[in-house]
Amino acid sequence: MSSDHPTDDPSEPTDPPVDDPALSELVRERGEPLLEALEVSEPGFIERANAAGAYALATAVGLGFTRVQAELCRQTARLADIGKIYGTTDVHFEAGAQLARGSGVPGVVCEWLLGVAEHYDGTGPGGLSGAEIPVFSRIVRAAKRCDEIVSAGGAPAELRALAGGELDAAMVDALALMLERASTPE
Repeated sequence: MSSDHPTDDPSEPTDPPVDDPALSELVRERGEPLLEALEVSEPGFIERANAAGAYALATAVGLGFTRVQAELCRQTARLADIGKIYGTTDVHFEAGAQLARGSGVPGVVCEWLLGVAEHYDGTGPGGLSGAEIPVFSRIVRAAKRCDEIVSAGGAPAELRALAGGELDAAMVDALALMLERASTPE
């Protein structure tokens, strides 16, 4: 992938360049203590975070992101719910972004964490829609929803039903295709 954005539409804003392996490592290093703290109060949290991270990585790879970009996407997804340490309120993404910022997670990643709350159709808390939402945020939101659906025994069709509303259709297509391939016997 030549840019940080999954489309070639020049009218859509692009995210900042993130092809820096040191950024992924910094996010992992600064985020790990946050994940471990939440695991203490919510056993199994790290397992769920890792699952969402795996779906985010698969989505990014499916969209043609570089290995470094895909790894950064995975690390961002692992941190998406750290705000739940304050409870399971509707503002946990905002709390998580603030907590991450205070822990030294780079600002651009904190902005992506905040953007995970947004819905592709603009019905999220900030009213952002479509390409106004950072691409990493759109991937992470889709990955988290995919994990929720799969964990509940759902099927790719349930994920596809969210495309264009809550989730970006390009992200849903990448995830659903991966799920369908994984469930098809060879």
